[in-house]
Amino acid sequence: MRRVLSAVLSLVLCLPLFAEPSLSKSSEKAREYLNEVQKHLTESYIEREKVKGADVFEACRAGLLKSLEDDALKGADAALKSELAEIFQDAKLTTVDALIRKVRKCAEKHGAKDLDVIRMADLAAQSMVQSIGDPFSNLLKGEDMQKLMKQMQGEGKSDSIGIGVEPGADGMKVSFVMYGYAGYDAGLRVGDRVTEVDGEKVAGLGMKDLQTKMVVKEGESVVLTVTRDGWKKPYDITVLNSPRKIRNVWATMLPGGIGYVRLTIFDLQLGGSTLDALKKLKKDGMTKIVLDLRNNPGGALPSAVAVADTFIAGDRLITYTESNLDLSGSAPFPIPGLADQKPEMSYRAGRKSDFEGMPMVVLVNGSSASASEMLSGALQDLGRAVVVGETTYGKGIGQTAIPLWKATGSEFGKAFMPMLPNRFLYLTVMKYSLPSGRSIHHSGVVPDVKVVNPQMDGAAWDGVYAVRKGGKVKAYAESLDKELAADLAVYDGFDTNAYPGFERVYRSLRTKLSKDQVREEIRREVRLRVGGEVLLVDMQTDVQLQRAVMLLGREMDGAGNR
Repeated sequence: MRRVLSAVLSLVLCLPLFAEPSLSKSSEKAREYLNEVQKHLTESYIEREKVKGADVFEACRAGLLKSLEDDALKGADAALKSELAEIFQDAKLTTVDALIRKVRKCAEKHGAKDLDVIRMADLAAQSMVQSIGDPFSNLLKGEDMQKLMKQMQGEGKSDSIGIGVEPGADGMKVSFVMYGYAGYDAGLRVGDRVTEVDGEKVAGLGMKDLQTKMVVKEGESVVLTVTRDGWKKPYDITVLNSPRKIRNVWATMLPGGIGYVRLTIFDLQLGGSTLDALKKLKKDGMTKIVLDLRNNPGGALPSAVAVADTFIAGDRLITYTESNLDLSGSAPFPIPGLADQKPEMSYRAGRKSDFEGMPMVVLVNGSSASASEMLSGALQDLGRAVVVGETTYGKGIGQTAIPLWKATGSEFGKAFMPMLPNRFLYLTVMKYSLPSGRSIHHSGVVPDVKVVNPQMDGAAWDGVYAVRKGGKVKAYAESLDKELAADLAVYDGFDTNAYPGFERVYRSLRTKLSKDQVREEIRREVRLRVGGEVLLVDMQTDVQLQRAVMLLGREMDGAGNR
């Protein structure tokens, strides 16, 4: 894509600068833009049979009405705003064309040549997208699209605390928590409900605003007011986005020739990075594999297919997709991966590797979603691996950033790439099936061996929260000798005596927690301090990993048979 754009860049730079947009031109652009959004919502959305054009139009009307309260129109004449409000509530106007024509005439009547019609259209478009009730769909501006592209290239991770959110009944619900990020270290879990961010209530905010709240610059922190099933009350959890090494692939050797590979997200680099990690582990003596997809929210489908192909022998089906998106003829030039997208596509294995026959266990949990479910489900369907852990999230659909070609020109601001529009519709347009034909949407991948990692109850959390907030345990963990801390982070024998001065520290806490519970908290802080590969695996308390190692310790063939 970049090569295509660079080829025309010189031509673009030679074009004259855009003239200041007129009210007439801006209105026409807004009309075309809103019609394009409505067309994709009713035709390209994967569940388009559930979307009614009349409902989308009413959402457009509601968005335009709400735009009158926007800061962009704060200085507008009161009489103009009053008349516009009447227009937006006029039941006789039943199309986008009719509404926008009325807006232009009204603005001309009041001499409002600088009326920000594009800003009004943006708010209307956002309302239209929200009306379909899909938590994964959104409207993106150029800068948002640029960030998304960087993420898919494995960049731009430093400002993320690694959690996904979606609107909930009283705020927002945590939909995934990624390994290795600040949210994971803070102990956030899938299903947590966040009612406030830095003391500000978030109920009623749209998806984009919620996502913005989760952007925390490296070195800064955010305070989330969280409720959780089993808790007696909400708690303020401080999430510090401390500088850290973010990887899409983590790998290490475990005893018994077991290679451990943890994938954190399916960016476009993942296929090659995974293969490199496997090759290195093989040189170190790997004969069996644990593939850890826990807390992996998914990502790019081609990367998931590439990883699957690494483990699957022969010409076998990996996944099958269906889509309603048809961009043929709509773009001014071909866009690889979009214009050539077909309504139905099959992805098959075909590349040979040295890892197609190694015994294999895949770890999953409720925060394994989308592409990680496709991968684990395909390996399960084909009998290639034993899946261990908890039922996955249940997202058998995929999104595409659709260029809105009518949103081109200075009226929409400067595009982040020449020849591209400055608005994109990030829309759910695809669903996938596993090799057996089953869909995991809403049901998830059910593990072959169910193992639930224990979670503390509400009473225990009361004590743990107070201990963490007090800071004494963290200070003690940081005071320990480095070599001793490294040893305890791996294994402490479940022994409080392994920690010098433990009794003194325990008495100072004045807590109702047992000594063993305090030991666990100390070890948690020690492990966070040590970090790296030590934090990656915990053979002492990770019962899911323990079961995987136990299974691989038995006689298993490459298909996962025991």
